[in-house]
Amino acid sequence: MNKDICIIIPHKGIGDVIFHCSFIGSISEYHKRKVILFVNSSTKANLIYQNNKYVKKIFFIDLKRPQKIFYIFKIIKIIFELCHHNIDKIYYTGNSKWHKIAFKSLSIIKKISLKNIYVKNKYIVSHLKDFLRREKINDLNSYDIQIKSKLRYNFINKILSIKKPWVFLSIDTSEDQINIPNELLIKIIEKLKKKFNYIFVNTNQNNAYKTEFLKDRKIIKTSQFNILEILFIIKKSKLFIGNESGPAVLASLNCRKSIIFLNKNVRNETSKLPRMKKRKYLKISNIIKNNNIILNII
Repeated sequence: MNKDICIIIPHKGIGDVIFHCSFIGSISEYHKRKVILFVNSSTKANLIYQNNKYVKKIFFIDLKRPQKIFYIFKIIKIIFELCHHNIDKIYYTGNSKWHKIAFKSLSIIKKISLKNIYVKNKYIVSHLKDFLRREKINDLNSYDIQIKSKLRYNFINKILSIKKPWVFLSIDTSEDQINIPNELLIKIIEKLKKKFNYIFVNTNQNNAYKTEFLKDRKIIKTSQFNILEILFIIKKSKLFIGNESGPAVLASLNCRKSIIFLNKNVRNETSKLPRMKKRKYLKISNIIKNNNIILNII
């Protein structure tokens, strides 16, 4: 019986796990075996990769940094969890020292081949390409995540009642990357209302309270939808506007025209994906200083 190829993704975001799509396929093709993934639950990888032809199984594992006094306990816990799996190769795509201690210890105990490279490039996609190049593995350069949306009955009924065209406005994530002043947000929405029948306003569930002041028949808030339903909405949208996040990645992969906001600490990661001509990147600080920058583009 063949042992499993394991890819451990330490990143937390939906977009981050989608950036691994080509890497996952390339590893699977190289070894002629499906891979198993170990990921944080926040990535929603169980939904994104549930029908992927390269993925055998997906396991959630807590790879978040603990408080200092609990590092040794967290390392032991991770080793214990992975020891139960029949693995002969681990590809670890992060750069955390305490993660490396855990996986190196596991590789010695279980005689597992551990693959990892130092992160020279802060872009995830570029780092993964460097990883494949060092291992002399052909990069498929394919980001077809093969999501087959299983839509809920109530969602389908709601969507059928909505008249196109619509726009997808993603203004927040769990990381709270950008803070658009309410006055500017209202201006953006007023401009969008002139062109689109409906505006889907996307926020993380924890931050949904921030948009309570937005009350309009043309506005539909997406906090009650799951990632597959959000993907469906984005695919049917005429325009995506929002921060560099999971929804922005989905919009880019589905060739939607996109206006993507960048905070000073956020890189334009989606620029490393194929078909970037439909994307325009704007620094949020510049937009706040001069509202017309975004209003003139919409």
